[in-house]
Amino acid sequence: MKLPYINMISQQELCDHIEDDDFLLRYGNPVAIRCDDGSVVLLMAIEYYERLTGQKIEISTEE
Repeated sequence: MKLPYINMISQQELCDHIEDDDFLLRYGNPVAIRCDDGSVVLLMAIEYYERLTGQKIEISTEE
């Protein structure tokens, strides 16, 4: 099976731009993050994760 290309960015680039309004448009959804320790994590919008898994994610807004 051929998987689609996933954009990869550095951990520093994530930190620099995660709060940008157009982050997912600019970097992709999902986007792979190459961490400083050499690991790779996948970041995606909650809505995309919910569609993939069929599970609803509850986010607490209480502090």
